[in-house]
Amino acid sequence: TTVTVYSQVGGTEKLMGSMNFRVKRVPDPVAQVANLTGGNIRKEDLQLEDGIMAVLPDFDFDLKFTVTQFDVTLTGAGGYANTWKSTNNRFTADQKAQFRNLVAGSIIYIDNIKAKGDDGTDRDLDPISFKIR
Repeated sequence: TTVTVYSQVGGTEKLMGSMNFRVKRVPDPVAQVANLTGGNIRKEDLQLEDGIMAVLPDFDFDLKFTVTQFDVTLTGAGGYANTWKSTNNRFTADQKAQFRNLVAGSIIYIDNIKAKGDDGTDRDLDPISFKIR
């Protein structure tokens, strides 16, 4: 990108200079639940959480992303999978009700995660999964 600086001198605008800068795209955020990006989680810890966060780990600038939707898929008895959708960053009442029924070894898969940044960009985030311990 090019940054150009003008100055008002004696009522007239004067070009002070221009300089080219290299810029990088802001990286995609990472989805987290209870500050975890996947792996083992205690049922009690999952039940305490209100939803999903989108974070930029080790990023130098104060830029925020907000999750705008996600799906939670749980595998039930017999291997059947059921999916519950959320249209914001919070777990729905139905999702939380399903969390109460989880047992050790249950798998939670969260995908179709979308987030909107302060910069106005919409991003598709990588899915995350947890195993109840």
